[in-house]
Amino acid sequence: MKKQYKNILVAVDGSEQSYNAVGEATEIAKRNEAKLVILTVKDINRYYGMAGAGRIETPGLDRIAEDILAKAAKLVKNEVEVKTEEIAGNPKHRIVKFAEEEGIDLIVIGSTGAGFFDKLMLGSTTRYVVDNATCNVMIVR
Repeated sequence: MKKQYKNILVAVDGSEQSYNAVGEATEIAKRNEAKLVILTVKDINRYYGMAGAGRIETPGLDRIAEDILAKAAKLVKNEVEVKTEEIAGNPKHRIVKFAEEEGIDLIVIGSTGAGFFDKLMLGSTTRYVVDNATCNVMIVR
């Protein structure tokens, strides 16, 4: 018996693989009449070092995240119910936590991320999500 997915999460980081994942997630959502959440995580530590006390202003990252989400949402073409989410933190941890908190039953993620080191091997974020998510995970190339 095929599993029916109702809440699908696709994680995007601006990489080609993440946009490919949006297309795959959209098709799965259509077949399952599921809700689709497009998530991007602003990795503040990567750009600003370890965050100390106080608030960090991230206008550049905010703009990048908005652009990534807008492009991803445009790929969906209103074919399914979609919601976009932008959060900050360590992407691999935040994706897994978000999925648990939101009752996601399938995570769709690109095989590698936008970073140089992620392209050398199966992305560290992807590997972590596969190993730690409590729901099914689909990797898209």
